[in-house]
Amino acid sequence: MKKIISMLLISFIMICIPLTSFAEDPGYYQEPYRNQFHFSPEANWMNDPNGMVYYEGEYHLFYQYNPYGTTWGPMHWGHAVSEDLVHWEHLPIALSPDEKGQIFSGSAVIDWNNTAGFGKEAMVAIFTHAGEKGQVQSLAYSLDKGRNWEMYKGNPVMPNPPIPDWRDPKVFWHDDTNKWVMSLAAKDKIMFYTSSNLKEWEYASEFGQDGGIQANSLDRTSYAISSEAGGSFSYEGDITLNEKNGREGAGGLVFRADKSANNGYVANLDAKNNVITLTKLVNGKEEELARKSYVLDTSSTYHVKVVTENEEIQLFVNDQAVMKEVDHEFNYGYFGLSAWNSTAAFRNVEFENSSNFETNLSKWTVINGIWEDTLYGKSGTAKEDAFTMSGQSGDNFLYEADVDLSKSENGVGSLVFRADANAKNGYFATLDSLNNELNIMKIENGSASKLAEKTVSLETDKNYHVQVSTYDQNIKIYLDGKLIHNVNDSTFSKGQFGLHVSNSSVLFQDVQLGKNIMTDEKNIINHDFESGDLTGWTPIQGNAFTKDHVTDAKTFWGGSFDHQGTYHLWGFSDLHKGDDATGELRSSYFKLGGSGEINLMIGGGNDINNRYVSLVRASDDQELIRQANTKFEDEKYKKYVWDASEFIGEVLYIKAVDHATGGWGHINIDDVHVYNEGPMPNEVDQVAKKPAKREMKQSGIISDWTGVSGEWIPSTNGSNGGIWECPTLIELPIDGDPRKTKWVLQVSINDGAPAGGSGMQYFVGSFDGKTFKNDNPADKVLWADYGADYYAAVDWSGIEGENCEKYWLGWMSNWLYANHTPTTTWRSSTTLPRKMELTQTEGGLRLKQTPVSLNSIRDRKEKVSFANKVISSDRNLLSNLSEDTFEMVAEFDIKDTDATEFGFKVRKGAKEYTTIGYDVSTKQLFVDRTNSGSFDYGSNVVGKHEGPLTDSNGTVKMHIFVDRSAVEVFGNNGETVITDQIFPDPLSKELELYSKDGKVILKSLEIYPLKSIWKKKSPFKSKLSGWTTINGKWADTINGKQGQSDGDAFILADESGKDFTYEADIKVLDTDSHPNDPEKDTIGNLVGAGGLVFRSDLTAKNSYVLNLDVRNNVVKLIKFVNGIGSELVVYNDDGKLNLMTNKEYHLKVVTEDSHIKAYLDNKLIINKKDDTFNEGYFGLNVWSSTVVFNKVKVK
Repeated sequence: MKKIISMLLISFIMICIPLTSFAEDPGYYQEPYRNQFHFSPEANWMNDPNGMVYYEGEYHLFYQYNPYGTTWGPMHWGHAVSEDLVHWEHLPIALSPDEKGQIFSGSAVIDWNNTAGFGKEAMVAIFTHAGEKGQVQSLAYSLDKGRNWEMYKGNPVMPNPPIPDWRDPKVFWHDDTNKWVMSLAAKDKIMFYTSSNLKEWEYASEFGQDGGIQANSLDRTSYAISSEAGGSFSYEGDITLNEKNGREGAGGLVFRADKSANNGYVANLDAKNNVITLTKLVNGKEEELARKSYVLDTSSTYHVKVVTENEEIQLFVNDQAVMKEVDHEFNYGYFGLSAWNSTAAFRNVEFENSSNFETNLSKWTVINGIWEDTLYGKSGTAKEDAFTMSGQSGDNFLYEADVDLSKSENGVGSLVFRADANAKNGYFATLDSLNNELNIMKIENGSASKLAEKTVSLETDKNYHVQVSTYDQNIKIYLDGKLIHNVNDSTFSKGQFGLHVSNSSVLFQDVQLGKNIMTDEKNIINHDFESGDLTGWTPIQGNAFTKDHVTDAKTFWGGSFDHQGTYHLWGFSDLHKGDDATGELRSSYFKLGGSGEINLMIGGGNDINNRYVSLVRASDDQELIRQANTKFEDEKYKKYVWDASEFIGEVLYIKAVDHATGGWGHINIDDVHVYNEGPMPNEVDQVAKKPAKREMKQSGIISDWTGVSGEWIPSTNGSNGGIWECPTLIELPIDGDPRKTKWVLQVSINDGAPAGGSGMQYFVGSFDGKTFKNDNPADKVLWADYGADYYAAVDWSGIEGENCEKYWLGWMSNWLYANHTPTTTWRSSTTLPRKMELTQTEGGLRLKQTPVSLNSIRDRKEKVSFANKVISSDRNLLSNLSEDTFEMVAEFDIKDTDATEFGFKVRKGAKEYTTIGYDVSTKQLFVDRTNSGSFDYGSNVVGKHEGPLTDSNGTVKMHIFVDRSAVEVFGNNGETVITDQIFPDPLSKELELYSKDGKVILKSLEIYPLKSIWKKKSPFKSKLSGWTTINGKWADTINGKQGQSDGDAFILADESGKDFTYEADIKVLDTDSHPNDPEKDTIGNLVGAGGLVFRSDLTAKNSYVLNLDVRNNVVKLIKFVNGIGSELVVYNDDGKLNLMTNKEYHLKVVTEDSHIKAYLDNKLIINKKDDTFNEGYFGLNVWSSTVVFNKVKVK
C-alpha cells in the first residue's frame, strides 16, 4: 500500500501508519536456521524423501509431510520438482491419507511398457498405507507428469502384513528377469518380491538376520539362556561388542547357570574398561573371580572360548589363553549370554560336553564311594552305602530324578532329602532292585529304618523317574508319575539333598529341586486391577509394572482403551521411562479348576520374545503358554482365550513380561479370568501343553535362546539393534567402469548408527533377480555417512550418469531429536543430492559419493583462494572472512607433517564453533559439533563424528558445504562422508584454518560463497507488508499465508486504517480419511476458523475479527477486549449455511465510522454498528486450525 495518498480520500478510507516498533517476520526462506541451498518445505514437517523419479527433464522429489504441524503427524506426500537438482519448485500435496490409512514412504517408477494398465508412461507410486489393517502396500498413478494422482481401486495390492513393521517399498525394473523387483523393510530384514505388472507380487527372498542373537538394551545388564546345558565342556562363540549411541559396554558367555541367570558364571569382555573378567553370580549378586587388562575394540569381533573340567575353568580369546581359575560353586548348568550397556552380537555359538549331569543343585560333595559326572549323568558306585550331598537344603519341596539301574543287578539307588551334611540323619526314597521295592528309609545317627515299603516291579534295563513331595510332615513318593507312598513323619522338617547307592552302580540324571506350593484359591487376587494398585501382584524385576501403571484412563492418543471396569494395567508410564522400562510381574498363585479355560485382555506391543503374558507352573516356573498381543500393536485391549485344561488341579500363576525398549516397548493387561465353568470355547488362541522333555544334546550350534532380562533380538548382517527402513537396491559401477558392477543394498537403521541414533548402512554383493547375497562377513558394517543426520536416502529411478552412476539424497535429521530442532514454522531439510559409484580400496569395495555441482549458485566474484601455504597454530589464514553459506575445496599435503590434527572451524562466534578436521595418527576425518551452539542433541548422540579416511599419495582432500544449519563434508572425492545439522547463533560466521601440535602444508583452498536457491519474493499475494507474528505459526506458501494454531493466533501488518474495504480469500485446510463418513476420520488435525483482523492494537488483544468458522458452520463478527472475545453477530443463513474445508471463500469487511459490514463471497451477511474501536492495524487470525489466506488487500 502506498504510504502517501490523496487528501481527497483521507476522509473516507483510512490512515496509514508504519508500525516501526514491530519485530517484522523474516522474509520468504529467511527464518533463523533456514538452509539456503538445501531443500526444505515452505512450512511444516518433513522427513523421508519418497517416490524419487526422473521424467521428461524433471527430477521429482516426494517426501513425508505433515501439513498440520512442525512435528511428525499424519503422513502425506509433499512434492517438488527440479531441472538441475539445485533449484526446486514447490507443487501441491501429491498423496493424502484415505480410508486405508496414512501415506507412508515408498517409491515411484515410470511404467514405460504399461505393465499395470494405467496408461502409457504412467508415473506409478508404490507406497505403504498405514491404517487399521496395519502396514500394507498400495498404488497410485499419474498421467500428467505427477501433477494429479489417482488411487488404484484395487488397493492394497499387498494386503497381508507378516509383521507390524512392513513398509517403505522401493521398486525397480530388472532387465535380466523382465520383472519389477521390490525391496521392502520388515523390522530387521529386507524382503524381496517380484511382479510382472506392479499389482500382483510374489515373495522371492529376504536378507538380514544371520542366525545369531544380540542384546538390544542399554544402561542395564541383559541375559539370555539356552535350553542346552553341561557340566564339563568347551563353550565358544564370536562376540561383537557393538557401540551404540556413544555407549561402550560388555558382552560375555554365561555357563553353568540356572534358568533365570541368577546363579552361574560369566566370562565377560568389557570394551568400556578394556578388561576381561570371570564373574560368579550367586542369587543375583556378582563376585569377581579374575580380571585381566585387554584392549578391546568395539568395531571388532572376538572369538571367546570357555573350557571347564570339574572345578577348573579356562578362558581363551582369539585362541590365546587369558585366565585359568578354580571354583567349586557350580558344577552344572545352562549355557547363556550376557551383555552390559551394549548391543553385543553373538554368532556361531557352540558347545561340546565332556560330562553332562543335569541338575539345578550345586556344590556337590562326595561323602564316600566313587562318584563321577559323565555325559549321561552322575554315576555312583559302591559295595556298601555311599553318598554325595549337594549344598542346598529345603523344607517343603518337589525333589525328583531319573534313576538308571541298568548296571545294578542287586543294588539300591536313592534320593536323599531333609538330611544333614554327612547323611547321618534324614530320609531316603530308595529303589531296591534286589527286592523289587520302593521304600522310604529314615536314618537317625547313622542307623537306618524303613518308614514305608511297597513292592514294585523293577527292571534293571529300565530308567525310572522318582519324585519326592514334602509339605510339613507329609511325604509322598511317586514312581513314573504314580503315587506309591503317602505317609506322615515329623522327625526331620528340613535338610539337605543328596544321592545314595548301595551294593551297585547307579546312574542319576535330571536331578531337580522344585517348589511345593499349596493353595486352594481358584482365582487370582485383584484379577482386574480394580483395587487401583498392584494388590495381589508382585513385580519380579525392573520398573515396567508399578502401581503408577495401574490407571483409570479411558482413552489414549488413538481412541478408547476398550478395557473392562474402571482400572487397567497400562504398560506405558512417563514416570518410568515410557517404552524403555523393562521388567516382569507375577500374579498370586491359584489352583486351576473349572473347565480349564483362562481368558484375559491384552494390548500394547507385539513381540512374542520380549513382550508377552504367560501361564506358569508354580513348582518349577516352567512356562506353559506364552501369549503376545498378536492382534496387532494397539493400545486397545483385545480378548485372548487359552485352553489350559491339561493342568486342572495344578498350582499355577500368571506372569507378564516386558523386556522390550523403543517404540511399542510395553504391554497392557486387564481382566484376567482363571476360573471359568461351562464348555471350552470352540476357538481358542492358545492350548497349554506340557513342555516336551528336552532332547539331550552333547554338542552342536546353539540357536534357541530365551531372554530372561533385557531385550534380545536376532542379530543381523551389518549394524544391529535397530529397525530397518527405506531400503534401496541398485547396481553401481566400480571406479567409473560400467562394465564392472556390483549390487548395493542400502538400508536405513533406527537406531544404532555410529554417531548415535539413526543412520544408513549398505551391503555390497550380488543379486540374481530374486536373492541378494552379501560379499562381506555378517559382522562387517559399512556406513554410507558417518554423521548424525543422514537417513532414509533413496535413489532417483529413471536416470543414471554416463557411467551408470546413480543419484540420491537423504533426510538431514535424526529421529532422536528430529521433532525438537530449534526451527520455527518448518522443520527438516534434505541433504545435497549425491552421485554414487563404488571404488576399490584396501578394505574392499566401498561406496563413493560426489555432491552434485553447485556451480550455478557459486558467487565467483567473492571467491577466495590460497595455494602452497604452511599452516601453523599461531596464524589464522581466514581471519578476515565471515560467511554462513559457502563451499570449500581444500587439499593438504601430509607426507612430512608433524601436526597431529588440522582442519577448519566454521560458524565461529565468541564461544561457539564447529570443527571439521583430520586426525593424522588415527586417519579419521571428523566433524565435532560439541561447541556448535546451545541446542541439546541428547545423551544418545556423541558430539564428535568420525569416519576412516586414508590419504591419497600423501594428500587429504576435504570438500565442505556449510549452510545456515548444515555441514556436509566429503573426504577424498567422497570416499568418506559426514553430514550434520548445526544450530549456531546466526551472527557466528567466522572461519578459522588451524593446525595442532605442528605444521601442515595447504596445497590449495577455494572458498565460494553460495547464493540462495530460493526466490526472494514470497508467493503470498498481498499489498500489505511488514507482517509480524503475534502468536501461533505463520508462513508464506504457494497456497498463501498459512496460519496454524491450536487456539487463537494472530499476525498483523504494519499498515493501519480507519475506514476501508479489507478482503481476502480464505481456506480452512483438512484431511479427512473418510470423507463420506466423517465419524470414522482417523486424521486428527484440528478444524476451526480463520478470519480478518481489523482496527487492532499492537498486540491484537483489542480488535475486531471477521471469523469464518467451519467447525461450527457460522461466520462471526467478534470483538476482542483485553484478549477476551465476544460475539457481536453470528451468521448461519438461518441454518442453511454449509461451510466446507478445503474450499476457498472470499471474506470482505467494509467500515465507515462505527458501521461494519461483512460479506461472504460478495454477499452482505452482517451489518453492525459498534464504536469500540475506530482505527487500528490489519491482520489475520486462525483458531484451532490450519488456514491459508491469499489475495489480501485493502483500499
